[in-house]
This record gives sequence, C-alpha cells and structure tokens, in this order.
Amino acid sequence: MIGRKLSYARKRFVNIFFLCLAVIFCFTACANTSAVTTAVSSTVTTGTTAASTVPSTSATAATTEQTIQKPQKKQVALTFDDGPHKTYTASIADELAKYGFHATFFVVGNRVDGTEYGGGSSLSYVLAGGNEVGIHGYTHLIHYDNCTAEEYARELGNTALAIQSFAPEYKINLMRPIGGRICDERAEECEYAIILWNVDSEDWRHKYSDSDSEEAKLQKVNTIVENVMSDVEDGSIILMHDIYESTFDAVKILLARLDAEGYEVVTVSELLGEPKPGVKYTGR
Repeated sequence: MIGRKLSYARKRFVNIFFLCLAVIFCFTACANTSAVTTAVSSTVTTGTTAASTVPSTSATAATTEQTIQKPQKKQVALTFDDGPHKTYTASIADELAKYGFHATFFVVGNRVDGTEYGGGSSLSYVLAGGNEVGIHGYTHLIHYDNCTAEEYARELGNTALAIQSFAPEYKINLMRPIGGRICDERAEECEYAIILWNVDSEDWRHKYSDSDSEEAKLQKVNTIVENVMSDVEDGSIILMHDIYESTFDAVKILLARLDAEGYEVVTVSELLGEPKPGVKYTGR
C-alpha cells in the first residue's frame, strides 16, 4: 500500500516536472518571438525613417532646377560714329524702336550745328527715343594722340556745346576719339569714359557707290552684317557709322539677326553699368 502511494507520487512529480518544463519552454519561445518581431519592426522603421529623411535623386534634381535662375539675355552695344545725319540717324532710331532696343551715337559737333548733315533734329529725336549720345569730335579732322592741348580741348568742348544746344539738360558721360586714337595721358585725365570697340562692321569700306547695281548693294549689305555676326558675343561693343545708306540697310537685317539669336541691343552705359571717366572700354 505504501509502495503504491510512492509510485503514484513519483509519477505525479514527473508529470508536474515536465509540465513546468513545457511552460518554461513556451514562455521562452514567446519571448524570443517578441524580441525577433521587435528587432524586425525596429529595422523596418529605421529604414523607413532613413528613406524619408534622405531626398531621392529626382527630388534633389527638382529642387535644384527650381532654385537655379535662367541666365540673363545676351547683350551688345551698337554704336554709331560720325553723325547725326538728318535721314539715316532718325531712321536707324526707328528700326531700334521696333525691337525695344537702344543704341549709342557718338556725334560730330559741326554736323549737329551745320546744315550739310542737318543733324540737330536727329540728335533730339534719338534722345527722345531713349538712346544715348556721346562726343566724337567737332571737325573730325583732329586725332587726340598728336594734337595740341588747345585743339584737343576745342574738339571736345565745342562738341559738348553743340549737343547741349539741342539737349540742355542732357549729361554727357561718354566720348570716342576720332579713329580710336588718344594718348594715355589724355585718356587718364579725360572727364568722360572712353569707349572703343571690339567688333568692327567696316561699313565705311562697303558704302554704296553711284555705279552699284542692286546686286552689288545687297552684297555690300550682307558683308557688313556678316562682319558683325561672325565676331559678336555677349558684351560686345559694335562699331558702325550712321551717315551711310548702306549702313541703314544693313542695320535692318542686323537687328533682326541679333534678336533672333537672343541678343538685346542696349546703350553703352547699360552694357557697362556706369562706365568711369578716364577709363578705356572695348567691351564688357
């Protein structure tokens, strides 16, 4: 009887022992599963966070594209020497106005005052249209690298007076020496900015003659235009002369070409931005 009780107690103990082991095993397995789940969940969350904080290549590209400004329009300064002419100067100003463009005219004083070119009214006309005027010389006979001090002062001073007789309030800031010639000492002491050029149309070489056929005239005009277009770039100062019919005909084609190629034609002062007295400029 006692032996049976011991046997029963032993079996019960064994059963309880294995039941405890099973409980412990289940608990441990559940804990491990939870840990794995937490770890996996943690990894996914971290990856998602990283993905949300690091911008994609396409997002970066889009942002960059929005913040980069487009380049400004290319600009050139178209300049005219030796006028004003009663017909061609005003006609050139009209062509400029069609595109909203402006130019700079370096005038000869006795062509403003005199009757041969009748330029005074054209001077007023180009200024009224928003164009710019500068000094060239009074007689167009004196070069500023080998003349006397008196001649130099007279050429500039009388031209300034001629301009101001038609535009009393206009402030003259620019000059272009005859033939581009001026000695360094005079340049440094000049009260005006000295404007030279880096694109020469050579229009004076290709002006019309009385014997020219229409075909010859067209060839000359095209040569003038190509002389400019082959060298022009952003910031160029272009040399022309507003006293020739051939130049006027070339300007009509040239403005259309410049506009089509994305250029804006502006005054010298607009191109350079407040050019300084005593400084030589050939371009921007």
